[in-house]
Amino acid sequence: MRRILAVAGAMTALMLSAAPTLAAPISSTGYSFDHHADCGDYCYYDAGIFTPSGTPYVSGGGELTDGRLGYAGWSVASTGPTVLGADPWVGWYQNPVVNIDFTFAGAQTFDSVSVGTTQDTIYDVVLPNLRVFSSMNGVDWILRGGLNTAVDGANDRNALSTAPHVFLTISGLNFTAPYVRLEVSNHSGEPHSPAYGRFSFIDEVRFDGTRSTGSDVPEPASWAMMLVGFFGMGALLRNRRRLLSV
Repeated sequence: MRRILAVAGAMTALMLSAAPTLAAPISSTGYSFDHHADCGDYCYYDAGIFTPSGTPYVSGGGELTDGRLGYAGWSVASTGPTVLGADPWVGWYQNPVVNIDFTFAGAQTFDSVSVGTTQDTIYDVVLPNLRVFSSMNGVDWILRGGLNTAVDGANDRNALSTAPHVFLTISGLNFTAPYVRLEVSNHSGEPHSPAYGRFSFIDEVRFDGTRSTGSDVPEPASWAMMLVGFFGMGALLRNRRRLLSV
């Protein structure tokens, strides 16, 4: 009997170890931020979060998770439904730090966070610095990773460019939580010049993690392993019965 239990345990362990993990996007159920967006040549409000006065209202989801992308040129029409100007972008003016708090449907395991952004000049719209935090209760936050971007004119793009914009990615996170904070800093007040980083622009925030397929329907290879295990256990049982009869 001990041999049979050992075989069964080994088969279970083998099945669990064979369960693959897949990289998968993780969708947020909602988010908020602590500084309302601002205006320049256009207004860069988030239609799903704030009106021009900063009063929250419901609008079918925020612009940071709606899948609509702008171009490298922030003043070009959206790649989604035809709109004028910087509609896909949410922008903040001379706020040294903006915290964007995302909520998820229960604790999720996160591997990376990617932020769609752009730069026209180091004196106007600049690539931001980013930090990622996690929380189990939405109140207490733990720093998980960050990305500092150099203020560099090599990142400049014409405001009318129709090329794709960059995504800044913070990878290797490996944490599990139901709340994630993205901290965005546009370099204002840094020693080199207080004029740098007047605006931070973001159009999408994407989350990626891993999930186990162990709870899904077994794949053909898994079924084969299970059948081999069952036949092996059956053979052991038959041998045991023969020994007992003898």
